Order: sequence, then structure tokens, then C-alpha cells
Amino acid sequence: MTTFHSHPGDLGRRVRHRRDELSLTRAQVADRAGINEADIAYIEEQPAAVSSEVVLRLAYALDLPDTSLLGSDADVTPGFAARRPSLDVLAEPECWRLLDGRGVGRIAFLADHADSPHVHPLNYAVRDDGLVLRAREGSLLDVVVGRSPAGCPASFEVDHIDDAQHEGWSVLLRGLLRPAGTADEPATVEPWAGGVSVRQVYLTPRAVTGRRIFVD
Repeated sequence: MTTFHSHPGDLGRRVRHRRDELSLTRAQVADRAGINEADIAYIEEQPAAVSSEVVLRLAYALDLPDTSLLGSDADVTPGFAARRPSLDVLAEPECWRLLDGRGVGRIAFLADHADSPHVHPLNYAVRDDGLVLRAREGSLLDVVVGRSPAGCPASFEVDHIDDAQHEGWSVLLRGLLRPAGTADEPATVEPWAGGVSVRQVYLTPRAVTGRRIFVD
């Protein structure tokens, strides 16, 4: 049987913290896990070498993945616990293919000499080598674009995470926003917030980058 050695007190602190979150007594955890209450007390109070069976029983009793109790998921992206993700750089054609299959992303732009960018969810459609976006009429984005007919700097990000398949991707476009012309208008793009007047803006990207994350 496998035995896990945690850093002194780490496992006990995690067990105690989770038990407090759930408002459970040691007796209740012991009953759920099918182990002695004295063992719970020892694990919480002393550095311990714990068998894999006990870790699994505790994880079940505390409604947690066993990796959370052991701390092995501390540096892993949520959704990929206990697995080591790999990261691939996507070629630009693949980025456009992924973008064309989605419909909502996040726009980031600066306004009124702000120190940090504003970020808003927006519907979009791929058109030629750019994106047509729908902004609420009179919104900050609409005003900023209206003031900058030559284009204002912006970034647009779209991503997708599939926990079941243990994979995901993100695509980032950096470029200029300008008022959309008639030729840019998408055939069917509903506004993110229904029932509002919208104005269309066009993002001409200067750089298109993407990443895909997956685990073995």
C-alpha cells in the first residue's frame, strides 16, 4: 500500500481547515471516513505518514480530491488537478479557426487616461482578417471608438476550457478598434445584453496569438 509523506503538519492543517469549512467535528469526519476519531486527532496535530487508503477515506469524508489534501495541486490550474498540463503555441490559421467557432469574448481597452484597462464581454463575428464587435450604444467603448476614427488600441481575448476532456485554449488579438463600416456588418450577431441599442465596431488585429493547454 502506498504511503504519503506530507510536510510536517501540512496534511493536518488541510484536514482541520476543510473540517472547519464544513462545520464538522472530528467524530463526524471519523464516522464519514470509517476511521477512528483518535486517528483524526493525531493527523491534525502531528506530522504523519498516511496510507493512500486513509487519504482517500479522508478526501471522501471532506468532499475533496485527494490531491487537495496532499497539496499536490497547489501549482496546477483549477480543473487539471493531479495532472501536469502541456502548452502548445497555436499557428495563426488555427487561431482564426477557433475564433470562428465561438461568439463571445472579452475586449480590453484604455479610456480617459485610466491606469488600467476596462474589460467587457462582447459578441463578435469573424470578418475577413478582423472581428466585428457589438457595443452598447452610448457605452464607454462606443464613446472611445467614436472619438478615435483612426483607431484606438485594444486587445480581444477568447478562450474555452473543457474540464471533462482536460484541455483548453485561448486566443488573443491585439490591434486597433474603429467604427465599423457597412461592409463589416455581420449577418447574425445578437448583442450580449438583449434589448439594447448597439453600434458596431471593427477590430483590425496587428498580432494574433494563441495557446492550447492539455494534459496527458
